[in-house]
Amino acid sequence: MLRILLAVMLVMRVSGAGADATSGKASKPRVIKTLVLIYNPVLAGQGNKKLTEYMNWNDPQKQTLEVVKALNDANGGFAEFQIVKTAELNEFPVKRDGFRYDEASFLDMWAHREKAHQADSISYLAIFDENKITSQIREGEIDEVWIWGAPYFGSDEYAMKLPGDKLFYTTTNPWFYRPYDIPDCGRMVWVMGFNYERGVAEAVHSFGHRCEGILSLTVGKGKWYEADPANPWRAFSLQDVDHPGEAGVGNVHGGPNAQSGYDYSQKKSVTSTAEDWLNYPTLTGKTTSINCETWGGPDYHLNYLKWYLGHLPKAQGVTSGYYNNWWQYIVNYSEAVKLLPPPGGSLNKATEAMF
Repeated sequence: MLRILLAVMLVMRVSGAGADATSGKASKPRVIKTLVLIYNPVLAGQGNKKLTEYMNWNDPQKQTLEVVKALNDANGGFAEFQIVKTAELNEFPVKRDGFRYDEASFLDMWAHREKAHQADSISYLAIFDENKITSQIREGEIDEVWIWGAPYFGSDEYAMKLPGDKLFYTTTNPWFYRPYDIPDCGRMVWVMGFNYERGVAEAVHSFGHRCEGILSLTVGKGKWYEADPANPWRAFSLQDVDHPGEAGVGNVHGGPNAQSGYDYSQKKSVTSTAEDWLNYPTLTGKTTSINCETWGGPDYHLNYLKWYLGHLPKAQGVTSGYYNNWWQYIVNYSEAVKLLPPPGGSLNKATEAMF
């Protein structure tokens, strides 16, 4: 009886007091304090226009608000992204090897893409140092960082840093956890990389890949499609084109009916368990017919991503040692795994103490 009581208390601590066990919603959403950095240099030689204005690109301030709304709507009330600080920086970001574009070199490169600097990777370490981010994270002022920039600035769609780079499960997939130069802040840190040349759909797309990465490292035990056939993360991600009759919700590059990557407006209908995943972990195997009109247009890309994120499990409780609310891993990783480490993982005792 004591063991059962402790388990119930643990789930309530992570989910939030007063949580609705049926809907998976907490009475108070977990606030994700977000720092937004916008690299948007003023071009002195082009009439002092900002880069976005000169290139006729999108307004990153406006796009940020749209991304926030999409993510807050999708997670079912578990989390609320709040922009606590926005800094628009009149500079080009430095790359990991120390190179930094200036106005002349960037515009020359834009006209002659073969001149793009290699290696391309941005220096997260420099960004953290220049903006005093590590101390803000350690002191609880911010939880994660969103970086807006132009093509060839070198940020990845998402980057994360675990204390000591210690994963619970080993993985052979290099995309799930990459060796960035993000400082160790004592807990999980997310750094999103958004491109203001592109639309809101592409920014939400980047967040979707973040979900795929962390769920592969937790619920998927370091794997994805090659995981155990009974693994729920694998079943959630299946598409009919590769697994006829077994389609779940799909992945960020396409729904259960997609015939290829980025096939968001595919009119072909397939049977899918997608709607059954809204009842997770009480899956019945019930299927419905799914095609692009399920999420609708005209922006099939963005609407699909909202639909996809909205189908990620978000119920209360624990099944087989994993949270039924997968958003715990996506936005609340450090606290969540401290209270409920993924079962059977390879994380040693010394590393556990870091969370």
